Formats: sequence, C-alpha cells, structure tokens
Amino acid sequence: MKQIEVDDELYHYIASRTQSIGESASDILRRLLRLPASPQPFVLVQENMLNDLKDLAKLPKKKNAINHQEKMVKAVEYVLAKQSFMDEKKVVNRFLMLLSALYKSNKEGFNQATEQVQGSERIYFAKDERVILATGSGAKAKLIPESPFWVITNNNTERKGLILCALMNQMELPEELVERVKALFA
Repeated sequence: MKQIEVDDELYHYIASRTQSIGESASDILRRLLRLPASPQPFVLVQENMLNDLKDLAKLPKKKNAINHQEKMVKAVEYVLAKQSFMDEKKVVNRFLMLLSALYKSNKEGFNQATEQVQGSERIYFAKDERVILATGSGAKAKLIPESPFWVITNNNTERKGLILCALMNQMELPEELVERVKALFA
C-alpha cells in the first residue's frame, strides 16, 4: 500500500465523510469516487470524476471565504441592532464595540487590516499601548475589548468613523455596510 500526503483541509473533508467506525481513507475515497469496493489492477477514472474532484477541492475554500465575510457582516449587524449600542452616548464606546465585533469575527483579517490602516503621523492600532502613545504627546489609547489590540481614541468623531471604515474596507466588508457605519460617525 502506498502513502500520500494531503493537506489538513482535505484530510478533514475525507474524515467527515466516514460512514462507519474503522472505515479506511481508501474505502471513503472509493465510495466518494464511485469506484469498486475492492482494488482493481487498473481503474480508468472518467473525466467527469476528475472534474468532480476539482470542484470538491475548490468548494471548502469558497465556503470558508463566504463564511468569513458573512460572519463579519452578522457581527457588525448584531452590534448595530443592540439596544446597548443604540443607547450608548459616548462615541468612543460605540467605536470600541464595533472594533471588538470585527476582531472577534475575523481575527486574522483584523490583524492584517490594522497593518494597512494608519495615519500620516500617527499609528492607529498596536498590540502595545506605548507604540500609540509614542506617536504624539496628546495621543490617548484604549484597549479594544476582547482583543490584544489598542486603538487611538482622541480623534474627533468623523476621524473615528474614517478609521473604522478604512478598517472595514481592508477587511472587504460590503460597501453598503461601510456606508451605514460611516453615517453613524458623521
């Protein structure tokens, strides 16, 4: 019997298709590929089966990409609909609520986006408060709830909205949602 290496995503896909305890990876693949149960000296795989395999290989990646965006959109929508968000009088607290939701919904995307969103003279996001405070004597920073990130907070309301929208654009959120959030900080 020969061994092949597969990536984690494909391994989990194959394992998730197990129908009985002790079913081998070969048995699972034979069933999925509609091949005979016992090994044959030579089996010709039809072209449509190859296309099916290609589609299966692509499917999880597309699904995950869609899920990331849907998850982020739902997280922002949830915060926007919360009574505590609507009742919050302080702009900085609303700002932090939305940043926290974005971080929790896509930590990797948030991390990458914060590297791209910064001012001409100031750093807006950092994992160490001192990094932000070092950009100016009047700089103030707050920890984004449930995240390791600090954000500059002594900007005016409009600038907070611009920072938030720039971050949302970097995270590839839908433009209509970005515009809704922008309107809250106008």
